[in-house]
Amino acid sequence: MVVGDIRDKSWMPEALAGSDYLIHSAAMVSLRPVDRREMESINVDGTKNLVEAARKAAVRRLLHISSVATVGGSVEGAPLDETATFNLAGYGLPYFETKRAAEEIVMAASGSVMDTVVVNPSIILYPPERKITGNDLKKIPRFIPCYFDFGLNLVHADDVIDGIISALEHGRSGERYILAGDNIDAPRLFAVARKSFGIKKPWLKIPISCLYPLGLAGEMLYRLRHIGSPYGKGPRVNRGIARLANLRFFYDITKARKELAYSPRTIEEFLQELLADID
Repeated sequence: MVVGDIRDKSWMPEALAGSDYLIHSAAMVSLRPVDRREMESINVDGTKNLVEAARKAAVRRLLHISSVATVGGSVEGAPLDETATFNLAGYGLPYFETKRAAEEIVMAASGSVMDTVVVNPSIILYPPERKITGNDLKKIPRFIPCYFDFGLNLVHADDVIDGIISALEHGRSGERYILAGDNIDAPRLFAVARKSFGIKKPWLKIPISCLYPLGLAGEMLYRLRHIGSPYGKGPRVNRGIARLANLRFFYDITKARKELAYSPRTIEEFLQELLADID
């Protein structure tokens, strides 16, 4: 094992010596308006360092774990594929732009010296490290008072891992592959939640137009709490997040199905596994 900071090149030659394959998953992940410079130094400059070191070490193939955030969000609600035009710049959330820039660095490095492949996972669901018990289920609230329209994609962690391995072995150089799962809107999620956990559908629907003022209020409250102290990680509720509610994060995995034999499970299958043999 070799441990190092991706912003520092000095340790990379030792780590990559004799390696044919490299999986690059290091990144700073946050949907808060954090310090852009720090995120650029990790996500963008760190990726540059790693690509350069991989070339010098004669790595044959570099697989970069990106995100569906670099694909974009759907304005009309139709699922996006790998050819979609990136449209998440300017939201005040540097994660989107820095991950996109990192992906472009990796794609540009593809050539005769080194293959590069990019995978774009959606929101990953991680199974718990221990078995779910009846007491765990009792802690889940049976009623949520309000909601707003949304569209997102959820994928099981194990399916993403399978997709990464398949992309490393079979992905075409210079290509990207969306590793997404189920496209889920509010009605679908409420139906699943009621069936699996007995959670009732919220009765109050908040208009999307109300979310932006809530995001602004979240930023103001955060600043008031940090007067005279370090700014911290940034507000969890912010205007950038509120603006994202106008988009649907639905994705088309046809390319990964055809070329990687990628076959993710549904949200129902995930919950069935999760809740099997409850103590």
